[in-house]
Amino acid sequence: MPRNEASPTRIGVVQRLVPQSVRGDAVLGLVVVLLTLVGAWRVSPWLDEVATAHVVSYSSRDMASMWQGIPTLPSGSDMVHAAYYEVVHWWVDLVGITPFTLRLPSVIAAGVGTMAMAGVGRRLVGRRGQLAYAAAYGLLPRTLLMAIEARPYAMSSMFAALALLLVVVYRRRPSWLRWVGLVLAIAAAMLVHLYAALPMAGLVAAAWFFTKGRRRWMLAAAGIVSAALVAPFGVATSRQLGQIGWLASEKYSLIETALVQSWAASRTPPVPEISDRVPDAIAAAMAVVAAILLIAVVVESRGRHLRRLAFALVPVATGVGILWIASLVWTNVLQGRYLTPVAPFFAMALAELAIHAQRRWVRSLVILLMVGSLTLFGFQQRTYAKASTTDYNLMSRVMRQSARAGDGFLIDPIQDWVFSYRGAVSVDPGAFAALIDLAQPTKPPLDFAWAHDPPELNLAAQEWLPPRIWLASWNTKPATYGPQLAELGYHSVYAQSGVPDGHTVTLWEK
Repeated sequence: MPRNEASPTRIGVVQRLVPQSVRGDAVLGLVVVLLTLVGAWRVSPWLDEVATAHVVSYSSRDMASMWQGIPTLPSGSDMVHAAYYEVVHWWVDLVGITPFTLRLPSVIAAGVGTMAMAGVGRRLVGRRGQLAYAAAYGLLPRTLLMAIEARPYAMSSMFAALALLLVVVYRRRPSWLRWVGLVLAIAAAMLVHLYAALPMAGLVAAAWFFTKGRRRWMLAAAGIVSAALVAPFGVATSRQLGQIGWLASEKYSLIETALVQSWAASRTPPVPEISDRVPDAIAAAMAVVAAILLIAVVVESRGRHLRRLAFALVPVATGVGILWIASLVWTNVLQGRYLTPVAPFFAMALAELAIHAQRRWVRSLVILLMVGSLTLFGFQQRTYAKASTTDYNLMSRVMRQSARAGDGFLIDPIQDWVFSYRGAVSVDPGAFAALIDLAQPTKPPLDFAWAHDPPELNLAAQEWLPPRIWLASWNTKPATYGPQLAELGYHSVYAQSGVPDGHTVTLWEK
């Protein structure tokens, strides 16, 4: 048998494991689910995941009050994530809040998105397309990154992939059920993340351009109806546009945003070491490799038989290009995570390039992209990969390992609306369930996306204090409760510190 031909036995095993059917699509989706489950139980140091944990712990009525506006924040807060928060709220109402349960919807979304992309490739290309589309989407750094975070972006990407699948099946065999499904998928992608409107507009435009007859007008109508469904939500959230005002003051780098963050936002620490810049370098290199691959395939094919590639590049252009241009000529409105709804179309383009790659050196570029994706996924799994010194996992870990039921706990307040260490309680409430929150014994009203500090407590004025009290203190800020405990006859018997500019957790006993 020639060396470049696969063994029939090997082909048979693969065919049985991943058949060219919906079941095979599901198997490929399951592989991505298993891959992104790695590390999903770790407590996050990223502030936005803490916001998710905090908000969804409240009732739907409380969340609605926060979105509509309250005395401390008249314009409201975080309504743009309302649909996502509502879904996760009902989910954690059933299973409870832990880092794992918070991330599981995103993990599942990545798996379903991979399954949808496998279905797209299978219908458009066949066996090679099924595998290539699933691999390109499942290994895309942006997919892997957002699958391991409790935020709405993976879910939006999933709905975008489902919308692409429904466009494909509707063009082949139209039905009202598929048309309604397409409308709902496009609307859901935008409801979960409004920036998805850009690639969805590109998808509808590409579908209209590459389709003939009555079907093209029905696809256009699906986009119009979806936009009409989401329009009231868009208008309602417009008064909260100030929430992204902080982006304008961010140090803006076209190279980093355009090349690095479109692939994967590595979130290096505030004071990065040289090694912390490695993910950025890999991501930039991957973007360059992808560009070379695109040029090589187009030149090699002389621009022929690239209809599907052109279809994929239209949503990429609208979803990425518009944000880049707006950030250059107006104000910075771009963060890498905002590009996640474009992931299915990035993946479709990469899969098409891999399918059309003929020469050995061109195929080697595909392998480089796969290796780079897995390498970036490894970097994203680092405990400090999300640029935060709040080390929320420290207090949760210590409480689970060493605290006893009936112990009290205190957190030195800093009166900061975002960086309060009470996020440690929000993101892993199970670690504190059997303890007494001395400064905040009852759950406060929901008035912001992040938990913030209650007023400072005068311990001497309390009628009773437990004999054991755990205290979390900032390493770089003046102590608040430590001196009070010492004056009341408590003494420190245990201490554990996190990062140097993070926290120290101390046990005080009397």
